[in-house]
Amino acid sequence: MERFTITTRVDEQSKQLGEQVKERLLHLGWMYDDQSPEILISVGGDGTMLHAVHQRIDIIDQVVFVGIHTGTLGFLTDYAVSEVDQLIEDVTTKSPKIDQVFLIQIDRKNHKDLPPLFALNEARVENIIKTQRIEVFLNDEYLETFRGNGLCISGQLGSTAYNRSIAGAVIMPDFAALQMIEIAGIHHQLSKSLGSPLIVSPDTKIKLKSDSFYDTILAYDHLHVRLDGINEVTCFRSNKCVKFARYRKTSYIQRLHSLY
Repeated sequence: MERFTITTRVDEQSKQLGEQVKERLLHLGWMYDDQSPEILISVGGDGTMLHAVHQRIDIIDQVVFVGIHTGTLGFLTDYAVSEVDQLIEDVTTKSPKIDQVFLIQIDRKNHKDLPPLFALNEARVENIIKTQRIEVFLNDEYLETFRGNGLCISGQLGSTAYNRSIAGAVIMPDFAALQMIEIAGIHHQLSKSLGSPLIVSPDTKIKLKSDSFYDTILAYDHLHVRLDGINEVTCFRSNKCVKFARYRKTSYIQRLHSLY
C-alpha cells in the first residue's frame, strides 16, 4: 500500500501531527491520494475515525483504516502520539492483519425510493418531543409494541458506544450480533415491552414501524435525518464492511480495562 490520505481532528495538535505523518510518508516515496487511497490514517479519536469512514462510504471496499489517538484511548485507534515513529515503520514495512467490521444498513420506506444509510456504531430512532409508538418485527415476525423515546440498534463495535451509556450489553469482538435496546421506555399495565437489551444473530432484520414518525430523528453514528413521512425503518447487517489495519496484536480485554 503506497497511496494514502489523512483525516485529522480540528485541534492544532492533530493537524500538526497529520502534516508530520504526511511529510514523512511523502519523503519515503508514498503518494498522497485523497480520491482513491489504499490506506487512510485518522489522527484524533474515535469520532474522527467515524467521520473518515462516512466520508469514504462510496469506496469503503477499497481502503483500509488505521488511527493515531491524540486524546483518550479509543476502540478505533491503535497508536498514541508518542508512537508515530512506530506507525510509520509499521505501515511502510509490514503487512497488516485486516479486521473487518460490517456496517449496519438502514432502509427507510415510504412512497419514494430512498437511498440506504449506513452506521458503524449504531442507529437510533428517537423522538425527544413526544412518546413514540413503534411496532417491532424480527425477520417480519411481530415482537412487540414499544412506547417511549425510541430504540437503539447497534453492532458489536457500537456496543461500547451510545449503547453502553443506556445500559446495553458489551459484546466481545468474536461474537457477531446486533443489539436492540430501549431509550426511555414507558412501562405500565397498558404499555408492555421487553425493557431489556435484545441480542440477535447478525442475519436478523429488525423492522420498526409506526403510523407516524413525525418529529422523529434517525441518528446514525454522528449523522442524522428526520423521519417525517417515513413509516418503516429496517436495520440489518450490510454487505459493506470497514477494514481496519492491525499491525500489532491488541487485547480487547486490556482496552476495556484501560477505558472503563
